[in-house]
Amino acid sequence: MLMLLLVVPLTACWNLEEPDEQAFVLGAGLDYTKEGEVMLSSQIVIPSGVGGSEDGGTQKQASFRMMKANGKNVYDAVENLQKQVSRTLFFGHRQTIIIGHRMAVHGIGSFMDIFIRNPQSELRSTIFVVRNAEAKDIFTITPIFDPIITPTLAREIRSMGLKPYYFRNFLTVSMSQTTQPLVPLISKNELHKYVYTGGAILNKDDDLKLIGFLDAREAQYANWILGNLKRFGVTARVKNGDGNVSVKMRTMKHRVRVKPSGSHIDVDVHLTGKGIIVENNSNLDPTKRTDLMTIQKTLSESTQTAVAEMVNKVQKQYKADIFAFGENFHQQQPVLWKTVRPKWKETFPRVHITVKVDIQCKDPGQSSSSLRNHFNAG
Repeated sequence: MLMLLLVVPLTACWNLEEPDEQAFVLGAGLDYTKEGEVMLSSQIVIPSGVGGSEDGGTQKQASFRMMKANGKNVYDAVENLQKQVSRTLFFGHRQTIIIGHRMAVHGIGSFMDIFIRNPQSELRSTIFVVRNAEAKDIFTITPIFDPIITPTLAREIRSMGLKPYYFRNFLTVSMSQTTQPLVPLISKNELHKYVYTGGAILNKDDDLKLIGFLDAREAQYANWILGNLKRFGVTARVKNGDGNVSVKMRTMKHRVRVKPSGSHIDVDVHLTGKGIIVENNSNLDPTKRTDLMTIQKTLSESTQTAVAEMVNKVQKQYKADIFAFGENFHQQQPVLWKTVRPKWKETFPRVHITVKVDIQCKDPGQSSSSLRNHFNAG
């Protein structure tokens, strides 16, 4: 019996490929060619280039290689890419999926099957849409702090105060009843560097085709409503204080209430944030209650107006429920939802949405009034 237990794991190991027989793909990009084919670009790790040193007179090798191949579908492109490398392509460590602009316009729904069906697919991959460029262009960028671009993109999202948007999140939204995906958006600037530029709205009812864009600020507001914003900075001009005040918030909360009222539907969005004053260019003293209330009121109203404008843009221009209001309706009014669900797409643009924002400054920082007052006093 003991011999049998020893033999079984050894036999299983003999069927596995050794690491030095595999080509590890950290990033996969999908582009749509003018000829109607799928272009798969892959960022493949070069082991000898990772963690190497330039000491000893040996020139450091590149840590990755960007390779691409076309095909009738994604699998066909993978097969054609495999012909270019001597090791077996392994996608189990994939960190990032990038969708090119033309592919997003064409629609990515019909090409998602392999990412779900393949047991090797990594659902914790972050996913991005690239604007006015191809996915392969992003993989050629050399970041500042990392040897390769794939982990950098995920860190960029976190640095913006956003939760990472994983492929599993994308699938969940795409398979939901009514919510449309809002995918992080990047672009390539004139310096051939990447930049986070907001969010891409896709239509899951039409092969996940690109509908439109939100800029970086608008995307943060939308993610605040969705509960995906962890920290956020707000700056507003305080008229009574003749200057600007900036607050950095680290406690972000959201609440959505759906209230059917007769023949129409009301949605109340309440966003709250608590933070610290990081800069005060006004003549107000946040340690004084009246001045603090003025600052908080100004910041809240300014942000509330901006969020309401973003919501109106999405509702009236794009007509896409990226805020999961339909899902909230389903949870809060399950019986009534059965009658609303079939026509939610037509109903959403007519929903009455109210936005309320409350920002509190829990800490005035390490000084009371602005240094401007001291300089003017002198």
